[in-house]
Amino acid sequence: MDRLDRISIGAMAALAVASVVLMQVHRDEAGPGRKQPERLEAGTAGSTEELGPQLALIRNLIDAGNVAQAEALVRELKQRRPYEAELSMLLGDVLMRKQDPVSAVHQYKEAIELNPDYLDKKTPLFQGKKLKVAVGEAQAEIERQLRQRPGDESLKSEKKMIYYLYRKIAGSCG
Repeated sequence: MDRLDRISIGAMAALAVASVVLMQVHRDEAGPGRKQPERLEAGTAGSTEELGPQLALIRNLIDAGNVAQAEALVRELKQRRPYEAELSMLLGDVLMRKQDPVSAVHQYKEAIELNPDYLDKKTPLFQGKKLKVAVGEAQAEIERQLRQRPGDESLKSEKKMIYYLYRKIAGSCG
């Protein structure tokens, strides 16, 4: 065993000890009487089932053209459940109905990051075609605004986000 082997074994042992210490510190921060915060899985069936009637109501409001009430209800639910991908997708739908494709695409991006199944053609959640149309409309809006204000850095960052979503959609199974 040469010098380099001893150094690497010592470094691995130090990392193992440090990780055990950090895990113990994290457990101690929660305290014995405190509850660990529950993590919400983005695509769990239980979380969506609990919201089922409210999600159906929101979809009915959108279909009926009552986007103001639908938006208020979605935003209220999003405050309580920020990691629910379906709520981000519905808020994007509401914003598309309000002719705000750039804000809608932000919501769609959040939904995709929470649940990538929206871009998988093999799942029942697939929304790729709708997302592609929304991204195209947002790109046209950003291009129009860039012609009016060519030096606007926020619009340039929006354009980068649009291209990121195009790559995500193109790389998906759809």
